[in-house]
Amino acid sequence: MSFDVGKKLDRDRLHKAIRTSRDAINVFRKPRTEMIRDYVGSWYSPNGARFPTYVNKLNQTAGIYTMALAFNNPQCKVTTFNPQLWPFARKFEVNINKVVANIDLKTTLQEAVLDAFFLMGVCKVRMADAGYVQTEDNVWIDPGKPWVDRVSFDDVILDLSAKNIRSMRFAGDRYRVSFRKLRERDDFDPKVVRQMAPTSKFNVDSGSDYASQIQSGWAVDDDELEPMVWIEDVYLPELRQVVTFAADNDTLPPLRVLDWTGHPQGPYKFLSLGLVPDNIIPSSPSQNLKGLHDLANRLYRKLSAQASRQKNVVGYAPGGEDDGARGKDAKDGEFFKLRDPNSLKPISFPGVDGATHAFFLAAQEVYNTQSGNERVIGGLGTEADTLGQEQIVQGHAGARVGAMKGQVNKFAAEICREIGGLMFDDEALTVDSTMEVENTGYFVDSSWRPGERDGLKDHYDFLVEPNSMGYLPPEAKLQKVVAFIQTVGTVLPLVQAGLLDLQEFAKLGAEYQNTPELQRIFKFISPESMAGGGDPHQATKPPVTSREVVRNNVSRGPSSQGTSAVLGQMMQSMGRQPSGVTVGG
Repeated sequence: MSFDVGKKLDRDRLHKAIRTSRDAINVFRKPRTEMIRDYVGSWYSPNGARFPTYVNKLNQTAGIYTMALAFNNPQCKVTTFNPQLWPFARKFEVNINKVVANIDLKTTLQEAVLDAFFLMGVCKVRMADAGYVQTEDNVWIDPGKPWVDRVSFDDVILDLSAKNIRSMRFAGDRYRVSFRKLRERDDFDPKVVRQMAPTSKFNVDSGSDYASQIQSGWAVDDDELEPMVWIEDVYLPELRQVVTFAADNDTLPPLRVLDWTGHPQGPYKFLSLGLVPDNIIPSSPSQNLKGLHDLANRLYRKLSAQASRQKNVVGYAPGGEDDGARGKDAKDGEFFKLRDPNSLKPISFPGVDGATHAFFLAAQEVYNTQSGNERVIGGLGTEADTLGQEQIVQGHAGARVGAMKGQVNKFAAEICREIGGLMFDDEALTVDSTMEVENTGYFVDSSWRPGERDGLKDHYDFLVEPNSMGYLPPEAKLQKVVAFIQTVGTVLPLVQAGLLDLQEFAKLGAEYQNTPELQRIFKFISPESMAGGGDPHQATKPPVTSREVVRNNVSRGPSSQGTSAVLGQMMQSMGRQPSGVTVGG
């Protein structure tokens, strides 16, 4: 017997399961809020970090991860196994990427990556005019176009009885909407709307420690411009329906039931950076780094107090008041009279303890290791003495970030797939776009028009270019171009032998390295022009001759070797050897 939202008994079971899961999520919500407090630091608001934050490691790491994983809009690649659909797949791809840019998906993905750093990122895909949260005010939405919302973990609804995301029997989110706009909706059941009333924003899950309270605290409802009400969307995979309820009144029937025509997993997409077997709540980077963040700040607060206590003074013996006064008033280099030279004694109160400082530096190195070598990922310094060793270290650090990139790319691809599905099903959607004809410099119209569809949407696969989303500085892009030119020089014999199509090779390099500039810098000479004269070997000569200069001594910032030297000097200055200090690299 299948579940039926029209039956009160089935609805009661669903609401009970939702309440139980929401209560169970509290054990994850509160630590998440505490870690976000640490992220904003102690000077963000009175509700920020509980203790002074001198070394905000969590903030730094979160920023580095976000830049590395979601700095740019994803570049979607649409493929199909049917050669007859290749032209339309290319058109599909161009227009999805146009929509992705128009809705500024990168900002939503950055928010999701930041959420995943603390626990879990959640997004919801919908059409702006017929979606599931139209009553939410968002002035940036272009009605009639696909849209992606970031869902706060404080508002998410999850089936915690499931052992993995794919086996959840329900998922959804809660949100606050204008009661006036709710009554104006013509797609909500008017009988249900008439039974609803404005509610306090603290009626649902009151007492929970929401992250939004960091900036405002426990503000009253007076900060809302008009009466508001809580509603919730719940996706039921078994029925492939999205059901909208009044969140504060479980006795009411649904406000609306919509069929979902996208992927069976529904409109909600989940991003995890650390899966946990048999659990849908992931293990996040911040959970594994918070202890070291707290340790570093406790040590630095102690060092700060020691530095504040440090002072140099001069004491004098009883009866030496005159000598003390004359010494205090004397200028630098000035001679003054002393009745008893032994009456004045300089006294120094100790400051920063060398062992404590050494331990602080060691904790920094352990944090650097636990974070996947953020010093290298963020370009904050080097980790090796030679260029070759540094490249090896960067490779290991890149592998750690590469695993995260895989999760983020999969997450972005799922979102692009749903955007593509919404575009394919919408018979009224139009998108103006053009595309270049095979690197000729000529562009043709490729606009998305109603009724222009080839095949079925299930015939197309959606991928995200692996290197399209991460941050890449201009100098790094130039290095990629130069490196590719050097590669061309090595494969030139294959080109001359007719075994390699250099134009396609350049296209492939531009695509895989996310460097479209490669397609513009190469000039391809046709056989006809070569036959007209000139040296054919000269025509295929590598465009650039390069030399690689390797410097063995690299010093561009703090490194683990430099830190080890500081540790050794500090410990030796105290008459000890640093054998007991282990430094991660």
